[in-house]
Amino acid sequence: MASVQETLEEIFIPRMELQASKKPHIVRYTLYNKLKPLIDFRDSMFERVYPLSEKLARKMLDVGYKQPSCFGMWDPVKMLEDGDVIQPLQGPNNPTFPVMYRQHIYFFCSIPTREKFIRHPLMYIRQPPAMPVVPIRMAIIGPPKSGKTALANRFVQEFGVMRISIGEAIRNVLINQKKSDLAKLINAQLRKGLTVPDELAVQALEVSLMDMVPQTRGYVLDGFPVTKRQVDLMTQRAIIPVAVLELQVSGKEVIVRAGKDRSSPNRTLPLHDSPQIMAIKLAAWQEQVGGVRKWYQGEHHNLIGVDGERSKWWVWNKAKNESHKSVQQIQTYLKSIGQGKAASIADMCVTPSECKARLGDFGEYCPVSLAITGELVDCSTNPSLEFTAEFRGHYYKMAGKTELEKFLANPEQFTPPLAPRKLPPPELLPLRRTSDEVRLMFPKQIELQGYCPVTFLDGKLRYEAIVSGNKELVVEYKNKLYVFETEEKLQKFMRLPEKYSDLKLPHKLPPKKEPIPINSLPMLGYMEQTVATAITKSLTAVGCFKPKYPFMGTTESALLYIAFHLKAHNPKASEYVRKKYRKKLQHFEEQCNLIKFLGEHMTRRYREPQERPIGFDEKMEVFLALRGHGPATTWVA
Repeated sequence: MASVQETLEEIFIPRMELQASKKPHIVRYTLYNKLKPLIDFRDSMFERVYPLSEKLARKMLDVGYKQPSCFGMWDPVKMLEDGDVIQPLQGPNNPTFPVMYRQHIYFFCSIPTREKFIRHPLMYIRQPPAMPVVPIRMAIIGPPKSGKTALANRFVQEFGVMRISIGEAIRNVLINQKKSDLAKLINAQLRKGLTVPDELAVQALEVSLMDMVPQTRGYVLDGFPVTKRQVDLMTQRAIIPVAVLELQVSGKEVIVRAGKDRSSPNRTLPLHDSPQIMAIKLAAWQEQVGGVRKWYQGEHHNLIGVDGERSKWWVWNKAKNESHKSVQQIQTYLKSIGQGKAASIADMCVTPSECKARLGDFGEYCPVSLAITGELVDCSTNPSLEFTAEFRGHYYKMAGKTELEKFLANPEQFTPPLAPRKLPPPELLPLRRTSDEVRLMFPKQIELQGYCPVTFLDGKLRYEAIVSGNKELVVEYKNKLYVFETEEKLQKFMRLPEKYSDLKLPHKLPPKKEPIPINSLPMLGYMEQTVATAITKSLTAVGCFKPKYPFMGTTESALLYIAFHLKAHNPKASEYVRKKYRKKLQHFEEQCNLIKFLGEHMTRRYREPQERPIGFDEKMEVFLALRGHGPATTWVA
């Protein structure tokens, strides 16, 4: 038996021992648990993985005894299970746990992940190799006390990036590069008691970004930029964050957080964070941030709003996901371009001017729609680059997500020389025209006598389908002008102009719909088109209020109320006149309410003045004074 066991161990067949003296169901359960790993990882049953110390693994690689794996320093377990796109930290405070498998050395960031790899190495080495290492490039902006520094420090702790504030960048130059020209210029400003100009501050930032950590691990700009001028200076020096996170916090929350910080026991030095100063800082931030938002939204489409009033865990998860998304997008782009494939350029900080300069043979038109359906889909109306792809150094815009997926799967099919259709020359492309441009083209006339060609052809050339077009919806095609019934039909013509351009109208046409001058209408029609709405509202108001003026009949009271209401809500009168008559209408309603008030509080028996309701005597005097005096017909201020 001993010889058999030795033979099985030599060929790496595992050996198991069970206590068969126990009850059958216990033995069966124990046997199941021992065999389960062999069944689940049967592919790796005869594979052997040997854990190593980090020092021994480095020595094996240095002498060439073993080779590094295709994953490099990436953890293959976390790549497969968690989808990691950022390389794990390395260094004295972040040890690695290597193993030797076949002819390669694999590194892991924790012992549990190493144990998973040892159990089933084949499952993890069959995944695609590691993506290119892409550093994190991010900026975090927001009002004071929004949590920018805390979030940036979390990135430093988790990913080993460099947190850079503009103050730290300036201090870095002054301490580490004292004799440089930049340090001398900054000191000259500080000795005068002045703030450091934005030009010098951005230069100091550029110097800090030349460090090894920002170049390899990445950086997070803490609270910078805050003005449009700073954004322009950064752009001139090619400092463009891939993602800009804006922590959105209300002014009230800012004041509350400042108050908590002042009473914090960890605070040792006084700071300028009184409510008055925080209000000034908040106002300055709100005044300047508009230009920053507009630039990053319009040029790079990389501004991401984060609700800073939610929990710190939610904010961190949101920021981490956005950083992973940006890094993964760049990795996918680099991998696809390196393999000669097409790649999406969404969230790649490509400016509209750069995109326009590198457009391919199809310009702003979708090559997929043109190849499959023959439609000219103009994508210039969509400023976003969400559905734009790069192939062989040129950019191509798509109409939607489906077209983008088809293009990425087989770009050669939709680009020259294999593209089935070419884009027509510029003079044969439909162009949308405004009414002002049409007037400058006089005496050129509208084709089809101003009828909509799309409605006519889609209606199977029937008499009922001859509908006049809207003169604001005009398209020029082959030096001819066409008008359309709706925006949808205009877009349909823009996609298939050849289909709708060569039409002929029948001899019998519907009568033209010409506008009738309002002065030529009969009295009832004239009133319906001019004052019907105002009179309807006045009649509704008089029916709800039911006015009765003191010592005046109900008919006369209702007519006066309607007159005041028409004057108070006349849209053609000035605001001053409407305001005057609104006050007069209110005064008229108060006088009408005198009857209701006196009727409710008048009694048959005499009551002493102190027993009467408040204001009863004054309203009685006003009521009696109105005998023989109607409401004033002219305004008295």
